[in-house]
Amino acid sequence: MVNGRSKVLSVMVLTEDSGSDAYMTVRALAKEMLKLLVPGTQTDRIGFTPLEDASAQRAMHGNTWKSTASADVHVIRLLIRTIVNEMLKPNGFVLYHIDGDRSWAEQSSSENVRKFRERMLPPIQAALRQELTKRHVPENLHAEHMKRLRLLVPFYSIEAWLYQNTREAIRLCAEEGCKRCRPKLEQWMQSRASLDEVPQPKEELCLRDKYNAQLASTSFPAREVEAAGASFAHAVEGLLDCDELTSALERTYSSSPP
Repeated sequence: MVNGRSKVLSVMVLTEDSGSDAYMTVRALAKEMLKLLVPGTQTDRIGFTPLEDASAQRAMHGNTWKSTASADVHVIRLLIRTIVNEMLKPNGFVLYHIDGDRSWAEQSSSENVRKFRERMLPPIQAALRQELTKRHVPENLHAEHMKRLRLLVPFYSIEAWLYQNTREAIRLCAEEGCKRCRPKLEQWMQSRASLDEVPQPKEELCLRDKYNAQLASTSFPAREVEAAGASFAHAVEGLLDCDELTSALERTYSSSPP
């Protein structure tokens, strides 16, 4: 029998959002993505962890990770070191959430994605390569190891994914909110991809970001959102690019010891 308490892999979940429920929100979405990635995945066998170092958290939140100011260099280095340390663990992976801050149609102009590739990826790659070399890992395996870091980028923002839980959002609006958001939510339900084209979706509903964790964790319609083929589906496809991740997920429902 599979022991649900034994962890097959570890996943560090990072988010640029600084709200008290930000980690829980992205973790819940990540669980849904991983179940789509490998049907049958037992998420109780995944060790999810937040970013615990307070200084590294400072670098992650807001725009600090993009900063070139000398005052921010130390915390950015701590963030990079934390990411690399997680990737070096046996079956350790990192899911890194940043908002695209653009509509899906304008994804190629996302400053956040561009700056992540320019400012974060090179030092992470260099530090990882250095550690793998020390451990005598063959150079031809370095690129595959780098794939253990995966980006999760909603367009325009994470609310474009969360508001896809239209049934729960309708209920929350009716019971806790303005009671006037139902028509808009029903429209989005009929054309899910259109939500990715809404600038600043948080401004569109009375819910704003108050119920983000609840929307992510209460019967989230992951298959329907993936089928819409917009940024959520793109993020799932990006996870598929890491063979080590899919192999580890397959072991979560195996009866053999991890």
